[in-house]
Amino acid sequence: MMNSDIFHAYDIRGKYPTEINEVVAERIGNAVARYLSIKLKKRQLTLIVVRDVRMSSPLLQEALIRGITAQGSDVIDAGIGTTPFFYFLIQKFRVDGGLMVTASHNPPEYNGFKIREKGGGPIFMGTGLERIKTMVLSQRAVRNRTGERIFPKMDYKKKYFDFLSKGIAIENIRAVIDAAGGSVTYFLPELLARFPSLTYKPLFFESDGSFSRHSPNPLLPSAQKFVQKELETGQFQFGAVFDGDGDRISFFDEKGNAIRSEFISALFMDEELKRRRGGTYAFAVNTSRGAREYIETKGGRIVFMPIGPPRAKIVMQRTHALYGTEFAPHFYFKKFFYNDSALMALLRLAQIISRTHRPLSQLVAPFARYISSDEINLSIKDKKAAMRRVLEFYRGIPGVKITKIDGISVDFSDWWFNLRPSNTEPYIRLVMEARTQELYDEKMKELERIIGKH
Repeated sequence: MMNSDIFHAYDIRGKYPTEINEVVAERIGNAVARYLSIKLKKRQLTLIVVRDVRMSSPLLQEALIRGITAQGSDVIDAGIGTTPFFYFLIQKFRVDGGLMVTASHNPPEYNGFKIREKGGGPIFMGTGLERIKTMVLSQRAVRNRTGERIFPKMDYKKKYFDFLSKGIAIENIRAVIDAAGGSVTYFLPELLARFPSLTYKPLFFESDGSFSRHSPNPLLPSAQKFVQKELETGQFQFGAVFDGDGDRISFFDEKGNAIRSEFISALFMDEELKRRRGGTYAFAVNTSRGAREYIETKGGRIVFMPIGPPRAKIVMQRTHALYGTEFAPHFYFKKFFYNDSALMALLRLAQIISRTHRPLSQLVAPFARYISSDEINLSIKDKKAAMRRVLEFYRGIPGVKITKIDGISVDFSDWWFNLRPSNTEPYIRLVMEARTQELYDEKMKELERIIGKH
């Protein structure tokens, strides 16, 4: 019997082969084609499929394509790529939709699917994934004429590199870059060859679908230690670690310190504000108040967005935000069709550091106005009860501002926090900031007491 828990808020994800396997993949391909066919009122579609480098991805891609073609639709098989490359192809091919075979930053035993519709809009719970789930679980497959499998004749990687490189000029700079053995290994060498003034030390640039050297999650200390060790030599001006499917990237300063993603995005926003005052900039609800305050003082308009690429894209499109950021670390660009792009973030940061001739640690210093926690994962049996206790405690306190864009954000003049249930993992996540260490310690103990045992 199929496990319905593989259907998450934003995508489909589970362990291979117990939860996600070829049978499941074929049903998903068939159901997605059926759903889009009904929505577009079009019997025969053209969908695009891309896969990451995980060991199980080739088999799942084959099964996915069988399901799509059995419904009667055609498939453009774009082979191996990153998730941002998949987004790019959706736009350039102008297809009826597509699927990315990936489990992103999850451990190697996982795999899954991200789904986009015509025009590149994300399909997630509330926008169609719930209907696809029903179709898949019904175990009914539609079989019409067999669709065609198409292989692109044009070199779309070159077009992609042209797109990413436009307007980028990098002067002499040295970096250490960790590809994690992920999908970016198929892109980085050729892309970076366009910038001979960027000298870099490559780490794990060989494709490794088992992620044997370190986790594909760039936020984990075990994934960061290799770059940090190189930076400790003093030979490099910054470092970067990619995730498994190339949509996340963590940055490090010249000393090996991890830099918060919203601080990096604030550099991009600040550069934009130097060229033209105004514009809208999107911050996820769990990002640092210091970065938001800085951008507001420079004339930027701040909007808040929920965590997660699908919802981030929607908020950015609605508000016409030029840049967006979240803790994850995802970096969103209006220029990239309101999607996230780790490669675009890498090139833009290298350009800023090389042009300013200043250490990254100095560039981000104006944003570090608060004592900040990392994102703290709390394993709680009754997440709803814990969230309710927190809300009831702080509601009504003089000077408090409470918002519920994603979880609960509680703001006071000298400290704030966001508490939210994870959409992909069994945790509630806490981020907190305060003006002083004393206040931070006091309020963290207060929150731990209210939230309860974990």
